[in-house]
Amino acid sequence: MEDEPEPSERLTRRSKRTRTQARVTGTNIIEDELEEEREDVSDDFEEPRRKAKRNRAGEGAATTTHKLDQSLIEVIKGDGKEIPDVVIRWVKQYERNPKSASAELLTMLFEACGAKYRLQEEYLDETAVDDVVVTLVNLAKKGEVEDYQNSKREFKNFKDNLLYFWDNLVSECKNGGALFDQLLFDKCLDYIIALSCTPPRVYRLVASLMGLQLVTSFINVAKVLGSHRETAQRQLNAEKKKKPDGPRVESINKRLSTTHEKITVTEEMMRKIFTGLFVHRYRDIDPDIRMSCIESLGVWVLSYPSLFLQDLYLKYLGWTLNDKSAGVRKASVLALQNLYEVEDNVPSLNLFTERFYKRMLELADDIDISVAVCAIGLVKQLLRHQLVPDEELGSLYDLLIDDPPDIRHAIGALVYDHLIAQKFNDLQSRSTGNAGDSSKVHLSRMLQILKEFSTDPILSLYVIDDVWDYMGAMKDWDGIITMLLEDNPSAELNDVDATNLIRLLSASVQKAVGERIVPATDNRKQHFY
Repeated sequence: MEDEPEPSERLTRRSKRTRTQARVTGTNIIEDELEEEREDVSDDFEEPRRKAKRNRAGEGAATTTHKLDQSLIEVIKGDGKEIPDVVIRWVKQYERNPKSASAELLTMLFEACGAKYRLQEEYLDETAVDDVVVTLVNLAKKGEVEDYQNSKREFKNFKDNLLYFWDNLVSECKNGGALFDQLLFDKCLDYIIALSCTPPRVYRLVASLMGLQLVTSFINVAKVLGSHRETAQRQLNAEKKKKPDGPRVESINKRLSTTHEKITVTEEMMRKIFTGLFVHRYRDIDPDIRMSCIESLGVWVLSYPSLFLQDLYLKYLGWTLNDKSAGVRKASVLALQNLYEVEDNVPSLNLFTERFYKRMLELADDIDISVAVCAIGLVKQLLRHQLVPDEELGSLYDLLIDDPPDIRHAIGALVYDHLIAQKFNDLQSRSTGNAGDSSKVHLSRMLQILKEFSTDPILSLYVIDDVWDYMGAMKDWDGIITMLLEDNPSAELNDVDATNLIRLLSASVQKAVGERIVPATDNRKQHFY
């Protein structure tokens, strides 16, 4: 893996004792503010009542005609229900008149970015992408572009509808061949990539969203084609055993070759967007654009590992663990959680883990609580696959007595799984005894942890509170009492363990009846490590 770029946006970490929760701004919803002009046609005279139904029927027909005449952008600005039908009609139009349909689609692309600019079909092949983009940038400089961040509520579904449109378009085009003719989508990608690199934020944002969605949609197509290729290969192997040189073998070979070519074209379009758009926008000045990039990359690696599960792409998830925006850091952590969840991915993640696991551990003490909680979940995944040495975990256990309860309870779950139940130890998992023995073993391990806090009863209560939800042995009061009354000298508790076990029993009873065992606000002295 290549060296990490200069972390111009690297997080400056602060002590967990003086943590202030950062406000995470969610992805702003992209909406359109373009108004539809609707004319209410009314007669100058009053119709007899009996003709009302006929008039309503006429109005309904007019509405249907209006929907058929709507431009692509008007359909996207609507409720989205007509999008699948409109896409089918557009594809049929493209098959009849490619230039006219392409000009209409590109015009919609520009309008989706907020610019009212129409490409003329007769000049489609002669018009340079750069010239059009310069014109669009000039429109933005003049203030003649809609800002979807301040758009009206009536267009609140614009972003979802826009992405839904492109997804439907890719799906429909794969059937007729328009997806693979290397004309239509090449032209669209050229404009999307160019607009994603322009100064106006609205262009970068909307173009990035469209480009990222296209990769996701291409992946869906590639997966279907991959399944067809595997089926054809099995059929070919079986047919060769019967008759190596028959017409059936030739037919399957041709189908296999065609399918492979389509997959190659689709993957090339994915790479084109990645190198032309993603590698620039994942470091965009706008955190919403950066977050969209990382969220999408997480989806791509998970859903299409044959292409994206390699260090060439994974490194971007590692680099953005240092992003100054909590939303971007969280997106990266969640993407990694999903990757480590899949057992088959782990071998391919070894080099990545070796390089970035220390940063993952640091994020458990992130200044933003939601990021810290997610990072603790990620560390659990690393422990499950035994990718982190135990000696690296000391700082995490300090979080058992941290201020925010969300962090304490997340660490409590990790401590229970790793140190008490030892779920991540294969040998221990296989040698689990009966429930009674398990309860006693768990209590003994809990006492070992409480010894670390035996000088401060309040801190012990914090640890008990953190683990209580996950540790069933704490509710086994009979087992606790049996341990306290144990006569066997070899199993007899020392004074510290007995005190801690009594404290644990008392706290467990309080928790069981709904009482709070730790203060609602933290009045403890601040501890600095």
